[in-house]
Amino acid sequence: MIYLLVFILLLIPVVKYDWMAKSGGEEKWYYFSLVVLILLAGLRYRVGGDTLMYMAMFNEWPEIDELKYFDFEEAIYNPLWYIYASISKSISEEFWVFQMIQAVIVNVVFFRFFRKFSPQYYFSAILLYYIGYYCYFNMEIMREALCVCILLSATEWLLEGKWVKYSLACIFAIGFHYSAIVMLAFPLLVCFLKNPSWKWQLFIMVAVIVILNIVNVASLIISILPIDDQLGMLIEKYLDIQTTFMGMIAQLLLYLPVLGMIFIRSRYPGLYPDKFTPIVMGIVFAYAMSMGFAGFGRLVNYFTPYIIVYLVHTSYRFATETNFRNSQVSYLVLFLSLFVLTFNFSFNYFRTISTASPGTHFYDRYAPYYSILNPKIDEKREKYIENDMEVSLNF
Repeated sequence: MIYLLVFILLLIPVVKYDWMAKSGGEEKWYYFSLVVLILLAGLRYRVGGDTLMYMAMFNEWPEIDELKYFDFEEAIYNPLWYIYASISKSISEEFWVFQMIQAVIVNVVFFRFFRKFSPQYYFSAILLYYIGYYCYFNMEIMREALCVCILLSATEWLLEGKWVKYSLACIFAIGFHYSAIVMLAFPLLVCFLKNPSWKWQLFIMVAVIVILNIVNVASLIISILPIDDQLGMLIEKYLDIQTTFMGMIAQLLLYLPVLGMIFIRSRYPGLYPDKFTPIVMGIVFAYAMSMGFAGFGRLVNYFTPYIIVYLVHTSYRFATETNFRNSQVSYLVLFLSLFVLTFNFSFNYFRTISTASPGTHFYDRYAPYYSILNPKIDEKREKYIENDMEVSLNF
């Protein structure tokens, strides 16, 4: 299977450079890995859940010369998405060109982000990104993925307190997807959540869950923020998606590896400092809100790249800079965190998410893989998307 082959290719530089600390040839492996992931996503043919939805609508989106007649107010997506798509259509009417452009943007930005903020272990960050999040960011949340890329590109402004530039980046991102409003909260995290206490994290999670159950969150948000009717309807739609008990357990399991890393860092404050600690501290809000309302699970997407770097940094630094005999509890926490992380990835891909199509799993969105060089239609995937994927065009 092509996914396994790519995994092996990405594992080689991890072993050579991150584990064995060899040198020489890093640049070639970096660009080789980048090209492989771009081509894998860019050349896919009817692979991915949301991809099929976008393919169905692509011909209806305006071209550049049609934008002046296009009714943006009545459109279901934000304006910059249509402008972005029209630029692609001016190059080619083929959808694969559009997804190739998308793959270039997403993977170039993610790779640059990993190399800039994890210069010693970026191959491990790339591998973790591939295992857990690559298909999702490249083949599902295509609009929101652009917003995340804008956030990553503006990270330096965020950390340096250049608020005007960062605010402009936020406005630009909101032009693609309303969920990018969460970016406006990141400066608050950087300024006020610098304490890596795991106890503080647990307190925040419990407090947010309690508040969500006693306060009409939708009415509160709509009354406080200056938002239009379309965004108000979107917020209400997200809040209508209630989380089941199993859904809450799933969100808790997703959060535990992060909590474990924060626990380790709180026990060893002298451990290699990480610039993303305040941002990672803030993810507790996203997980807590998603435990109350499943729709808020999307907010986690904006934290994911930072979590990847944070997990990689903490794991490597702790393993190399501490004495096992004096750190047995923390080593146990590290092991359990990585175990739960692996379980989360496996469970996500192999979970059954269809009742109308028995035997359908989440991985059916991506496997089998077909490219435009060998265009085939997987009937099982097509039926699953048609019958079981409850798509809201406003999401």
